[in-house]
Order: sequence, then structure tokens, then C-alpha cells
Amino acid sequence: MSLFHRRPKLGRSSVKEGFDNLPSGICFADRNGVIILCNRQMHRLCRQLLGTDLQHIEELRRSLREPRSGVARTEESAPLFRFPDGKLWQFAESTVTGAGGSQYTQVQAMDVTELHEKRAELERENQALAEANVRARQLFLELDQIVRENERLDMKMRVHDELGLSLLSTRNLLSRESSLEELRQGGQRWEQVLRMMDIAGSEPPAPENFLAELIASAADIGVQVCLQGKLPPSAGNSGLLIAAMRECAVNTARHAGGSRMNVLLTRRGNAVQMEITNNGHKPEGAIVEGGGLSTLRRRIESRGGVMTVESRPEFCLTVTLPEKEETK
Repeated sequence: MSLFHRRPKLGRSSVKEGFDNLPSGICFADRNGVIILCNRQMHRLCRQLLGTDLQHIEELRRSLREPRSGVARTEESAPLFRFPDGKLWQFAESTVTGAGGSQYTQVQAMDVTELHEKRAELERENQALAEANVRARQLFLELDQIVRENERLDMKMRVHDELGLSLLSTRNLLSRESSLEELRQGGQRWEQVLRMMDIAGSEPPAPENFLAELIASAADIGVQVCLQGKLPPSAGNSGLLIAAMRECAVNTARHAGGSRMNVLLTRRGNAVQMEITNNGHKPEGAIVEGGGLSTLRRRIESRGGVMTVESRPEFCLTVTLPEKEETK
């Protein structure tokens, strides 16, 4: 048995079979325009373009200028044609030179359906990005005004809360025998509230930590704030958590009749969580959020946070805020 195997020769029939099985259409015409070679795919396309078999290159050129009914030209800038099966074909004509120097006309047809769909999808995405860019630019231009409005709203909410604390403090002072010094301190608190009302309508002040002031204000209305944990480093989150404490301090004195408010601050991954309870009367039913709690919820949710209010087995307000920005 021979160790060498004779390599099979590649015959003309094999070449023709491979040429016919190409997924693209291709044909060649001699210098007189007569078709001398055409594969199956090109024959199939030409039957739909012409209604007959392709014989001369001018027939193909004419059909590409004026295709038959059922074949639609989709772009004037390039020979792209939508066939009845939904596929999109691109035709390209060129000149090739044979081994003996003879020149032939070559026409190729390529299935560009997927490429065209990808391009259309890319154009849609580019359009969406362009529109988003316009919106982003507009938002950037309005950002300064938005920040100022938010700061002004925060200041007005603080004035509202301080008014509630001052009213409760004044009621406590008048309902018992208060000393002259206590009454003087109450008057100073009202002067502070009036100053806050003056600046609330103008430029808002720089962010500050009002925790000590809150604890003092709560003590004036008979509520001791017992705090465990530390406020987060971001000024925005700290201010919002203090606003929640202030709202709960007012409600502890006004609705629950309590004298102590427990505040627990913990870290939960990339978030800060605060739980507030009190020693006042337990709610008789589900808590209906009034203007203060409703406004607080909107502010918390606008920062991507979550607020829950529970009434069983005792009142508990929980606030969770994502912690991203840091104070300077």
C-alpha cells in the first residue's frame, strides 16, 4: 500500500459549483456586453428584476434604473434594492482584466440587509443620544437655578419647622411659672425665627450642621433627643435627616405627649439609615401622613431615599438615604 496519496485535482466542474454556491450574486460580460458567466444567486435576482434570464449587461443596467414592480429602490445615492422577500441588495459594477489582457464587466450583488438594519439602529441611537445631549445641556444651563431653588425650599421648610418648635416652646413657657431668664430665652428664639424668615426669601445661607440647635429646640418643648450614631458626611443627607428629627420632635410633643425621642443612625452598605421612636402614647391606628410628613417623604424620595412609617407595636419612622457626596 502506497504511503502517498494522490491529491485530487480541482476540476472545472468543482470551480463552477463553488461559484454557483456563493451567497452573493456575481456575473461577467465580455466587451460586447454579452453575459459569459453568471452564478445562481445573480440569476435568481435578475429574474425578479427583469422577469427573464439575464442575457446582456444592458438589460441589467436598465432594470437597475427602472426595476420591475415588487422591487423597490430604497436610496437614490446608491443602488440599493428591496426585494419581495424583504432583503436588501446592493449592486456594484466594475471592470476586471483577464490573464490575456482582455477586459470584462463584472457586476456583484451583496446582501446588505443586516448591515442596513444595524446602520438604521445606530442612527436611531445617535438621534436619541443627540436629544439626550440637548436635554443635558439645557439641564446644565438651568442647574444653578435648580440648586438655588432647592436650597431656598430647604430653608423655607426649616423656617416652618422652627415656627412649630417655637410655638410649642412658648406654650410650655406660658402654661407654667417660667422665670424671667426662660422668658428672655423664648424671646430670643422668636428673634432667631424672624431672622430666618427674612433670609428665607433671599439668598440661602451656606449649609451648616444644625444638630446642636435641634437638640436645644427639642429640649425647649420638653423632648429629650437621645442620639446614637453619627450623621453622614454629606451635607445634603445630614440636613435632611435633621429635618426628619425636627418633624418627629414636634409630633412627639404635639401628638404623642412624649418626653424622649430615640434616634439610631447606622450605616447600611453605601447608605445611611435612621430610625426614630419615642416614649409617647402608642398610635391607636395607622398613621395618616399630614403636610409635614408628606413633604418630608417627597424630599427624601427626591434624593433617591426611602421613608417608612410604622404604628405597630410602636411609632417608628425609618429613613434610608444613599450616601454619595461628601462635605468639604
